[in-house]
Amino acid sequence: MTSISSGAGLANPSSVIRYLIGAGVALWALVIALSPDVGIDAPWVWMAIFWALQIGVGLTVLQLTLYLLSRAQNTVRWPLWLLVIGSGLLGSFVLAPLYWLIGEGLMLQTLGFAATNDDDLDATLAFGFSAVVHEFVDIVAPVTAAWLVVSWPRLQGLIPPLVEQYSSGNSDKPKDSLAPDHAASARSWRTAIPRELGNELIAVKSELQYLRVFTARGSALILGALQEIEDAEGQTGMRVHRSWWVHAQHIHAVRKKGDAAVCVLSDGREVPISRRRKSDVLATLEQTANRDLTKGQLSEHSSQSQLN
Repeated sequence: MTSISSGAGLANPSSVIRYLIGAGVALWALVIALSPDVGIDAPWVWMAIFWALQIGVGLTVLQLTLYLLSRAQNTVRWPLWLLVIGSGLLGSFVLAPLYWLIGEGLMLQTLGFAATNDDDLDATLAFGFSAVVHEFVDIVAPVTAAWLVVSWPRLQGLIPPLVEQYSSGNSDKPKDSLAPDHAASARSWRTAIPRELGNELIAVKSELQYLRVFTARGSALILGALQEIEDAEGQTGMRVHRSWWVHAQHIHAVRKKGDAAVCVLSDGREVPISRRRKSDVLATLEQTANRDLTKGQLSEHSSQSQLN
C-alpha cells in the first residue's frame, strides 16, 4: 500500500530497527540470565549464540509479517493489537522450520551437542513436515506472547512512533506556505492512500508507527507519523490531540463530553480535543463559519445582481 523511502516526507525505518535491536538485546540478556532448559547441553558461549540467532531471526520475521499484514487488503482495517497477534501467529509458521534448523539442525546434528532429554521427540525427528509441525506447536504460544510483550509499549503509546521524519524544507517556513516543496510533500504522503478511498480527507489518527486515514469513502492504515501530515497539509487542518489531525472543513461542531471536549466531524465521528488545543480549535471553527458565511453572502449578492 505504501513504500518506505529515505526521501522527503516519508517514514524512515531506522528507528524501528533501533527499537527492535534494543528489545532483542534485552530479551537476550534475560534468557541468558534465566538459562531456560531448551533441551540442548552446550557451553555457555554456544548457548549465547543460539539465543542470539533465535531472537534475531524471530524479531526480523515477526516485524516483516506485521508490516505485510498491515498492508493486506483484508486486514488493513484491523486494530493494531489484532495485527500484532495475527503477525505472531503467522510469523510462528515461518519461524517453525527456521527454529528447527537452528536448534535440532545446527546445535544437535551439525555441532553434535547432546540433548538434555533423550525422550525429546524433536531431537529424533528428521527435518520434514512432522518436525516442522511439532516445532510450530512448541513455539506458537511463547513466540506470540513474547511478540506481544515487545510490542506492548507501542500499543500503549509509551514510546514515540517507531519512524523518523526527514525535513522537507526550512523548519522556519510558515505552515501556510504554498512553496513547491510543500505541495510535493502533501502529494508524497497522499500517494500511500488507496485510490478507492478518494482524496477527500476527513481525519488522521496516529497508531504508533502507523496512521489510520479517514476519508469520505472509508479508512486505511498506512506507515507514517502525524507530524508528517501536519507539516504537509499546512492550514487545511490542525492537530486537535496528540493522536489526531482533522481537516478544518470537516469540523461540524465542538461540544463538551464529560470533563473533556470533542470535535464532531462530518462523518459523525467524535474526536477528543486536548485542553491546550481547545481554543485553537474553536478559533478555526469560527474562521471556517465566517468564511462560509461570506461566501454565502457573495453568492446571494451575485444572484440579486443577475435578477436586476
